[in-house]
Amino acid sequence: MKAHLSNKKHLCLIGGGHSHAIVIKQLLEKPLSDVDITLISPDTHTAYSGMLPGLIAGHYSFEECHIDLHRLCQWAGVRFVRGAVDRINPDLQVIHCPKLLPIKYDLLSVNIGSHPAILNIRGAEIYGHAIKPVSNFLLHWFSWLQSHAESKQNQHIVVVGSGAAGIEVLLAMHYRLQNTTAITATYTLINANSTILTTHNRTVQNFFLSHLRSLNITVRNGHISSIDQDMLYFQDGSSLEYDFAVWAIHAGAYSWPAESSLTCDARGFIMVDQYLRSITHHNIFATGDCAAFSPQALPKAGVFAVRQGPALSNNLIATLTKKELRPFKPQQRFLSLLTTGRKHAVASRGFFFLQGKWVWHWKNYIDRKFMQHFHP
Repeated sequence: MKAHLSNKKHLCLIGGGHSHAIVIKQLLEKPLSDVDITLISPDTHTAYSGMLPGLIAGHYSFEECHIDLHRLCQWAGVRFVRGAVDRINPDLQVIHCPKLLPIKYDLLSVNIGSHPAILNIRGAEIYGHAIKPVSNFLLHWFSWLQSHAESKQNQHIVVVGSGAAGIEVLLAMHYRLQNTTAITATYTLINANSTILTTHNRTVQNFFLSHLRSLNITVRNGHISSIDQDMLYFQDGSSLEYDFAVWAIHAGAYSWPAESSLTCDARGFIMVDQYLRSITHHNIFATGDCAAFSPQALPKAGVFAVRQGPALSNNLIATLTKKELRPFKPQQRFLSLLTTGRKHAVASRGFFFLQGKWVWHWKNYIDRKFMQHFHP
């Protein structure tokens, strides 16, 4: 076992999500002199989810919408370990990663996100491309674009999932193919609900339905039961041929937290209290999609991971310095800015709806301002 040789306390951060990027940025501004800090992440760069559709569409470069975790850690004096955690031992306070020595911790925070819940769809772990982890999806998407650049055959792009992520990604792919490549394609959005964008108001739903129709994108209702290398199969017995399929369905949890005896909800997300602290292990915190906020259910949306960052940073420091923790108070409603493929976006909040090019530029300003924090 890798002992922590220093007499200092050891804070470990598992995952390079939005909350942890904010924690490291705050540590860069106000270093902790008596604490050793380690970030463990399988990727050296983490994508800012709000700019992902723009990257797919070709509006942004990789560098513009990714945080360089390795460099950020170097600036903040945080040790960076590239690895994927497969389990922890909360009793011994040890983290296990394949091919790495175990890492001992005193205080732990988990910000590993989620992935589409595809385990019940036969073949889905082999065929199709899950939108998360983002790094894997981007690798497959850009590889597919390159390999089909000279193709003369019409391609069929299918996105399974009619929430904001699925629709934004489909529209971004449509824009990319139509405007920057010679690839011809048809497009289908698979909707398993009564309507698309179920968490948004009717005006937003109708706008996107109309926009999809204007681009000749088919919306097909149904539930997928299985997939093979070129066909999607529905529960009603019908099927649909595809060339590039994307999984963008509801969020599923990674298995290792529950397998490590952390208390999780029925779906496998780590249950945390008002302080973002495990309800059973008070030296473990969790934020973002991987957490189940026990005071009230929260949507799996990037806005919460961002807003939880400062609260998490405060409570990690408070725990280390034995000061009073502050509760995280989520907003009741939050503004969503949904892109439509081109440099145009929709603003949605409750019954509120606005749309236009100016909304995209407003969103672009917000996103770029956020990213500036991570480029000292």
